Amino acid sequence: MSSKTLTCFCCLALSATFALAQEPKQSSEDLTGTWHCQFESPFGLQTYHFHLAIDDAGDASLKAEVDDRDEERKVEFVDVKVDNDSIEFAEVRQFGEREFRIEYSGNLKGDELTITRSFGQRGGQDAVATRNLPKPPPKEDPAPVFGVKIDRLIKDAFEDLFLIGMAGDLPSRYSEEELELAAKHFAAVTPENCMKPERVHPGEDRWNFEQTDALVQWAEKNDLTVHGHTLVWHAQTPNWFFEGRDPGTVKRRMREHIETLAGRYKGRLQSWDVVNEAINDGGDAETSKTENLRNSNWLQTLGPEFLTLAFKFARQADPDAVLYYNDYNIELGPKHESSMVLLRRLLADGAPIDAVGIQGHWRSGRVPFEDIEKAITDYASLGLKVSITELDVTIRGESGGQFGRRRFRSSSRPSLEDLNAQAEDFAKLFSIFKKHEDVIERVTFWGLNDRRTWRWGQHPLLFDGNNNPKPAYASIIALTDGEDDENKPEQSDNVKIEEGGRGPYSAIATESETLPGMTIYRPDDLTAFGSEQKLPILLWGNGACANTTEEHKNFLNEIASHGYIVLGIGPLDQLKQRDESSRQRTNSSQLLTALDWIIAQDATDSSIYFGKINATKVAAMGMSCGGLQAIEISGDPRITTTVVCNSGVLPTQSPMAAMPNLTKDDLGKLHGPVLYLMGGPSDIAYKNAMDDFSRVDHVPIVMTNLDVGHGGTYRQPHGGKYSPVAIAWLDWQLKGEQSGAKMFVGDDSQLRRDPDWTIDSKNMSR
Repeated sequence: MSSKTLTCFCCLALSATFALAQEPKQSSEDLTGTWHCQFESPFGLQTYHFHLAIDDAGDASLKAEVDDRDEERKVEFVDVKVDNDSIEFAEVRQFGEREFRIEYSGNLKGDELTITRSFGQRGGQDAVATRNLPKPPPKEDPAPVFGVKIDRLIKDAFEDLFLIGMAGDLPSRYSEEELELAAKHFAAVTPENCMKPERVHPGEDRWNFEQTDALVQWAEKNDLTVHGHTLVWHAQTPNWFFEGRDPGTVKRRMREHIETLAGRYKGRLQSWDVVNEAINDGGDAETSKTENLRNSNWLQTLGPEFLTLAFKFARQADPDAVLYYNDYNIELGPKHESSMVLLRRLLADGAPIDAVGIQGHWRSGRVPFEDIEKAITDYASLGLKVSITELDVTIRGESGGQFGRRRFRSSSRPSLEDLNAQAEDFAKLFSIFKKHEDVIERVTFWGLNDRRTWRWGQHPLLFDGNNNPKPAYASIIALTDGEDDENKPEQSDNVKIEEGGRGPYSAIATESETLPGMTIYRPDDLTAFGSEQKLPILLWGNGACANTTEEHKNFLNEIASHGYIVLGIGPLDQLKQRDESSRQRTNSSQLLTALDWIIAQDATDSSIYFGKINATKVAAMGMSCGGLQAIEISGDPRITTTVVCNSGVLPTQSPMAAMPNLTKDDLGKLHGPVLYLMGGPSDIAYKNAMDDFSRVDHVPIVMTNLDVGHGGTYRQPHGGKYSPVAIAWLDWQLKGEQSGAKMFVGDDSQLRRDPDWTIDSKNMSR
């Protein structure tokens, strides 16, 4: 390199360095003033209006107004530290006798301040603060994802088997609607927090009975039994219980606590969780041979005897109460084996234990059904009753029973597929509980609704956040249907359309509690179907992806009358009079959920559909937006044929949010014969459909057109001219009837001879 070149290079480098040094660096002064920020919480969106000031000495102070659940609270933050473009501070909140500290940290970049807040072990939550006021959050849609009709209360359906309960510190801070819901649907209540030691007995000489008294009085007024929770626990127990670590003193404090609390409600509470969660998590082959007790303050001061003592003190305080040992994950592996070792020892020591509480914090898709049933029978073999004491089945995220390990949740709504999977899990659980009704005393849901739950954001309960019943509720109730008559129809709200249709089997429109949000068209009398003749399946999506088959009911009913079972998206009650729920967004996954359901029904000997369904013959079919839904599910190997009505894949993404986001490449997933049933050149989907037809070369495909426009003939009597064409195709493809082929194949096919129709085909043969 020449000296001249080197000189120029150095000048450039120095210039770059100088330029970088001159870039403005943000300082603590840039942080001062007002910032606005929003955080998700279990109770909805919280909006913080931060005000940061720095005095001449460089000391920072931070205040805020917080819009929280239509209320405003003021906060003065502590330990505020500012370092150039970063800030740290903390919020201290008091909940009863307990103090919580929420940590915040922020970094300034340009016009935005990224803030992270963390709450103990619950993980971090990020949000962006700006100088501008945020837009108000959109109002939550109070309507359920899909409407569920309930014809019986769950507490009544199981009243002869076991109690159905819920948990909550009622009536404090519950709305009138929530209190009415709790009293209407449940027969028992467990206090979620107000009877725990730190709440009710914060100091050795201090008791807080206001909330516990209110709960017991409310329950008595509304005819609910009360289960006490909990007398002895390693968590949420004040440190004063163990001050001095003297065993005699700690034993006395335990006895006085139990005598005072259980004695106060003697004869008024049905049962008590005497000892809660005394066994360690996890374990292995070695620990499974032992009690594997948690190294709690109780164990450290009193040894393993603390459990026996607790039960004896509880029996003395309330001789008639049913006394429980309560724990989570004790149905699984080494922890279950340890629970059996512990219970045998307690019984041998003369501990007056009556029952075991399996908490039941499970996750949909991962519920250990076999382990649960084995645990119930194992505990029963010891002469103990069993209750499911804290039941929830989460849709998303990990579950379990660990205290204080929750993370912030998403408030996004579950899909119908999520809800139906959860409903199936709940139904399987209650089938087990029913099977062991002689052992099960109570099943308690841990919360009231999906907003009143420690698993907020995971949608774990029977009611959504707006108190609407979910499919899980219906699936549980359905277990008690038809116990006196196994051939009893699943429900009685059948609708007869056009006198049942013109086919050989008079059809009805009906529904099932275990398949929410769907209308079923089928022959009314199913006795003609069985080993020799079975019902093929038709999955139907509606125009505009609407949540009702009302527009297509004549057409679908006519098909059903020819020996098909049609599963159409939309609840039955929308056939007679449509309301706003008919506009709810639907999706193609509902069709596959319905397919899963009918296949399961065919294999269930208590179902009216048992052995009557041909699960190997399935048509995916729909009109307009529903036609795209049919294409979207056609990659499923169970689909035999696809029928696209007044529809075609758009050349670009649809501006309609509800419409499936398909591309022409999705046509490649078609793997069976395809029929397009179109409305001619005046059909708005005509060009899209014809383009589809030109692209599909890998499967047999038929394009038919009747010049009636996009609306087709569905509303006409018996579905108009579309019905014979659709039925002929289905008879051919799903029933193997060659007479149906005459409608489509050959130069002299029925459609070619009909001047009202045009037809084109590729890859077709008889």
